[in-house]
Amino acid sequence: MNEPQAVEVSILGQSYTLTCPSGKEDNLRQAAETLDQKMQAIKAGGRVMGLERMAVMAALNMSAELIETQAQLATLETALEQLDKRVSDNLI
Repeated sequence: MNEPQAVEVSILGQSYTLTCPSGKEDNLRQAAETLDQKMQAIKAGGRVMGLERMAVMAALNMSAELIETQAQLATLETALEQLDKRVSDNLI
């Protein structure tokens, strides 16, 4: 059985040691880097004070991006299904 792996990441200059399933270390590092970039941008904007507020704003921004990406994916899947049907109809 795969043992959880410890991964050290840095977010806003603060080091965190987190665990994740074996083989998912790069995903965790990438997620931490993305979060760090979002929080750095919020901090640079200077309008949000406090680590907790910056984390909440970053999470909300990332959630909004995820929702938008999911909607785009659904649109692309629908278009692909329609295209597949058109191709199939022309082959018969």
